[in-house]
Amino acid sequence: MKTRPIAKLDLASFVRPQIPGQPGRVTLALWYLVNALVMRGAVLGLLPSGAKAALLRVFGARIGRGVVLKPRINIKSPWWLEVGDNVWIGERVWIDNHTTVRIGSDSCISQGAYIFTGNHDWTDPAFAFFCKPVDIGAGVWVTAFARIPPGSVVPDHTAVLPN
Repeated sequence: MKTRPIAKLDLASFVRPQIPGQPGRVTLALWYLVNALVMRGAVLGLLPSGAKAALLRVFGARIGRGVVLKPRINIKSPWWLEVGDNVWIGERVWIDNHTTVRIGSDSCISQGAYIFTGNHDWTDPAFAFFCKPVDIGAGVWVTAFARIPPGSVVPDHTAVLPN
């Protein structure tokens, strides 16, 4: 475990960020329900990938052909998700996206991988939030339990290893 000293945090001064393009509360609530029951669910998560891809499209995701979506995946914001053709997304993958995540065709996101677009500035006592898009190229293998942080650009035909 790596550690480093930081300034004293003042979380009482935290201001909840306004994220442009975020849908209304009703859409968010509906998505959270679908995500919990179908995408993250162990039973409804067994629905065919085509059915899960169709649900993602209803909420604004751009999903290519031949995508494999395993059970127990977690997708925060399908309206900012772009997935190419023949992409595999493994069990317990978490796409924690506050902005765009693009995954190129013929890529594999292995089990337990974590892709995130936002975080807090730990050098700021108010813990300000920031987010940056993630772009994963074509033919990429994100290996099991790897992490891809905000602003990452993963070149085509590469493997991302655990940290």
